[in-house]
Amino acid sequence: MDTEQSHASCLHHCAEFAVRLQQEIDNARPDRTLALLVLHLQRSDRIISLISPSYADVIRQRLWERLRPGLRDQDVAVFASDNECWLMLPGLAAPELVLLAIHRILTTLDVPLMLDSHSVHFSPAIGVAVTPVTGLTSTTMIRMADQAQKRASAEHLRYAFAEQDIKTSLLPENLPKLVAEVIEANALNVVYQPKVDIHTHRVVAVEALVRWPSDHPQFVPVNELIETVERCGMVEALTLQVLTTVLRESSGWQAQGLDVKIWINLSARLLNQPELPRTLAHKLEVWFAASGSIGLEITESALIRDLEQTVEVLTELKRLGFALAIDDFGTGYSSLAYLRRFPIDELKIDRVFVDSMTDSVQDEQIVKSIVDLAHNFGLPVVAEGAERAETVDMLRKMGCDQVQGYYFAKPMPASQLLKWCADFHLKHAR
Repeated sequence: MDTEQSHASCLHHCAEFAVRLQQEIDNARPDRTLALLVLHLQRSDRIISLISPSYADVIRQRLWERLRPGLRDQDVAVFASDNECWLMLPGLAAPELVLLAIHRILTTLDVPLMLDSHSVHFSPAIGVAVTPVTGLTSTTMIRMADQAQKRASAEHLRYAFAEQDIKTSLLPENLPKLVAEVIEANALNVVYQPKVDIHTHRVVAVEALVRWPSDHPQFVPVNELIETVERCGMVEALTLQVLTTVLRESSGWQAQGLDVKIWINLSARLLNQPELPRTLAHKLEVWFAASGSIGLEITESALIRDLEQTVEVLTELKRLGFALAIDDFGTGYSSLAYLRRFPIDELKIDRVFVDSMTDSVQDEQIVKSIVDLAHNFGLPVVAEGAERAETVDMLRKMGCDQVQGYYFAKPMPASQLLKWCADFHLKHAR
């Protein structure tokens, strides 16, 4: 989708939008895709917006200025309410472009909107309906997208499609084969998000995150990539490729003086493989890397699939020198037995609590309880998803050790990390 010199329009009335949508449905070509997106914003400033209508108008205008460059001339939008926007994307040359549009919108909304002294954050959920669907009307299409949006919100998803078969049709039919080819060609990208010591403002670690190659002719969202890898038994191949990329790229940082631990996500499926520790250790030997330079993050739910096997594998990984962390802590079972039985080095608080802790007393109490719990077990704690200064300030006062989130930095390629860290350390040394 061409994003340059966009003149996409934003209508003032939902009725006018519905008329335009019906016209597009009636005139839709069979070889083109029409997409309707219902974007629920879940804004952090909704109370202020309700109290001050003029403030709400300014935010709506600023938000449209943010969204507009990512749309085409023929795209149309309307604000159904201060917290909801409908977007019509007609005449898409390929159904895959719907996913690309969703990705661009979500990326745009990941960055807080600044207005005077207010920092407006969004937790968006998008419902999507696409043509062709037999007997479709504008009212039906809007209702389908709205129901999909509500399902996405209820299930804490970033987006959801109105029909499962529609969603599937937007992805390449040969997706497993495509993913396998990309992995075999070592073409996946890895980006890194810094973890900052909240008290010293030093970058102490980074998390490695896999991304679909940006120059690939097909677009595959990260969640679809991971789902396909899990479903088709390619987890080990993916993990080893990520580890290889990490070891290759980090050797250049170390040569230039950046010595940070690199954390990699470990799939639940891999914890069922007794040979996993030996496989990872061999990869380190090939690159002459110390196991202490690599940390492995495991989600809470992964720990209980096969308790005995998990304890055995984690104990061996620990013996080999790998650091271990429980990721998304607080969203699963949060059993104290984990901290007693598993050789864990670090707890990581899930972003769902961190993001809303400034607005929710309950989430604030959950975060504080996890920080205290971790420290009682002698473990450092990391808060992910910190995007606001007030959030970071609260975490600092709670005694949280490290912060990972957009407040400090987005994930970035290895080519940018060294300079970013140098600039960040210079800034906070003054």
